[in-house]
Amino acid sequence: MTKKQKKTLKILACNLALLVLLCLVWAFFLNPKIRFPEEMPVLEKGLSYPAAEFIEETNGKVTPERPYLDTGTVGDKTVSYAVKRFLVTKTYEMAYTVVDTTPPVITVLSQEVEWEPGAPYPEEEMRKNITVDEGELFFTTDYDTAFAGIYTVSITAVDEAGNRSESHYEVVVGDTEPPTVLRSGSGTVIEVGDSLDIGKIISYGDNADHAPVLETSGNVDIYTPGKYTVHASLTDASGNVTRWDISVEVVEEIEDEEQSDPPFYPFSQFRQDYAGSGRHFGIDISRWQGDVDFEAVKNAGCEFVIMRIGYSEDGVFEVDKYYRQNMERAKAAGIPVGIYLFSYDNTVEEVKSSVAMMFEELGNISLEMPVVFDWENFSRYQNYQLSFQGLNHLYDVFEDEVTARGYDCMLYGSKYYLQTVWKHTDIRPIWLANFTKQTTYEGQYRIWQASATGKIDGIDGYVDMNILYDDETNHGA
Repeated sequence: MTKKQKKTLKILACNLALLVLLCLVWAFFLNPKIRFPEEMPVLEKGLSYPAAEFIEETNGKVTPERPYLDTGTVGDKTVSYAVKRFLVTKTYEMAYTVVDTTPPVITVLSQEVEWEPGAPYPEEEMRKNITVDEGELFFTTDYDTAFAGIYTVSITAVDEAGNRSESHYEVVVGDTEPPTVLRSGSGTVIEVGDSLDIGKIISYGDNADHAPVLETSGNVDIYTPGKYTVHASLTDASGNVTRWDISVEVVEEIEDEEQSDPPFYPFSQFRQDYAGSGRHFGIDISRWQGDVDFEAVKNAGCEFVIMRIGYSEDGVFEVDKYYRQNMERAKAAGIPVGIYLFSYDNTVEEVKSSVAMMFEELGNISLEMPVVFDWENFSRYQNYQLSFQGLNHLYDVFEDEVTARGYDCMLYGSKYYLQTVWKHTDIRPIWLANFTKQTTYEGQYRIWQASATGKIDGIDGYVDMNILYDDETNHGA
């Protein structure tokens, strides 16, 4: 190797050493560096996070672009850090994401709101009692304008991230309605020596109280013929009082009055008397009609039949003696069919149990007419310890159970009790029982049971006759 080559090689070696030295100087003395503790931190919306907290290691002076990270909105974001070492400054970015896992904060101004009986309680009133820091509010309530009581308003707040909060408060509706006397007992006649139990000759209930208190005064000498007066009063839990007098007569002997059976009302005449557009004529039956010839019934012009599937008491369902035969023959004759349950049940659990057994009996049979709730045990209503509100709720439960199974539902009731006990008859499908030439019932109804003394081919004895209207609010003249 020549001297010139050696000199060139030496210069290259020196330059390389200098380059290495400069790299080492850059790496260890001049290159600003920063390291973050995690690759992409997940932060909670709205909380304060000092930017300096996210520096795990550095070899220079760090200046974040802002002292606190931006967590005002949800999403992926970046923040810049300037790192200076001696005369060299370098910029680094840290990526982070902001999420919202904090549910809205619901504040209920009053846990108990008093409200006027019978007045609607609209959503705008609910909103007056609620504040929320974010999100949309939703309200549900069991409030019922027809009855006094304590009702719950349930509140749900949902923010944009889907976080939910729930709360509630109560609406107290005062009871200003006195108990109702369903049967006064006045005009009772007993023979000398017979016992007199006031509870057996009267019937009563209350809109909200399950057991209003009965008090009586005045004596009846059951051993001395004469006319007596018993003063009675009913007091509900809110202090509302109903007072009335019961006249009782004690006689030596009660004379038997001969009673003749009412005349038959031919089905053909019934159809003629109530003929009109949008009307259909049918019957309702149970075991009391015995063995029915449905072909003869159909040929007589019967357009539908509602049959008793059975009755229930204490949550136990018993099938009607003739139901299976009636259903099979009515279907074979091509007559549209509905069913009704005669119920003595007085609790939600009993109704649900009875309905379940009823549908087990019905099976997969299709119905062209509704499934009807027939509760009409009002002769000694107080024995059920059931407010009118509670009874109405039993229908609501029945309806929920029926419609959940894909069937239409209907409430059966006589004119008096539809006006006195049953509520929301303007929105409930009604089967009206009113045995008169022309009903004066002013509410809406879909079916009118107009006669209990009907006579139709195929049935020996009386049968109930009904009119089904296409329009439940317009029954014509």
